[in-house]
Amino acid sequence: MQNRKNDFEIAQFLANQYSTFLSNETIERKVIQTFNEDIISILSENRLTPREFLNQYLLQNYPNETSVKSSFINNVLLKSTNHVSIFELKVGKSRLDLCKINKFSTAFEIKTELDSPYRLHQQMKDYFLVFEKVYLICSIHNLNNMLSYVPDSCGIYSYYVTKTGKYIFKKQRSASKSNCISPHAQLEVLTKKDLNMCFKCPNLETKKDMIDIIMKSNTNKEINTKFKQALASKYYEKWNFLLNNKSHILEMDYQWFFKNRISPKIVYL
Repeated sequence: MQNRKNDFEIAQFLANQYSTFLSNETIERKVIQTFNEDIISILSENRLTPREFLNQYLLQNYPNETSVKSSFINNVLLKSTNHVSIFELKVGKSRLDLCKINKFSTAFEIKTELDSPYRLHQQMKDYFLVFEKVYLICSIHNLNNMLSYVPDSCGIYSYYVTKTGKYIFKKQRSASKSNCISPHAQLEVLTKKDLNMCFKCPNLETKKDMIDIIMKSNTNKEINTKFKQALASKYYEKWNFLLNNKSHILEMDYQWFFKNRISPKIVYL
């Protein structure tokens, strides 16, 4: 079709225009407007719907956070079982891209080639107070630029995208267990409802009062264990819905379906 630079610009434009809830007719119209009528025969030859084509095109040509995140889930997180993964969790002053809860709590921060590292210091500070292990996921092409912004205890995954749009991830170094976990910071991540359910804490007027009671009646180890249990329990159904329907969900829509839990048959109708 276009050259690589034009493909990136077109994919960026289409990504900004895309919404999971767009009708198939609207997506088809946008694809035809962008690539002209010739795209119809290409779709037919490859047995792709316009939505499927758009998904592949964005993954291949626009490696933004959405593309990297879904590809990391497919190629890394789903290689193991018995865990709950969570999208977009507010942690301190930051919003964590992805985390995984099983025996350990693990945070994953994504920095694509489109991102700058200027917020990494604050993000690392927030994540190491809450999670036992922290990883940075970044492009192999900007790995060296990111290294000085993360502590040595932060694990690193690098990735690159092949010409066919496949994402290749490599663990550059393993994360060390955080030695600065703050029970107070962990409890701040949870809602009052979470604190009430998981810690059997009375539902007081303020979350601060509830946290004070919990910290006086639980050890740091107990808080860490219950914190992981609270997150796993809270997000189990969302994660399990994505797993059970993943074969019918396009990668660019993973996070939307995780959040909304509506049948793909209805959304993609």
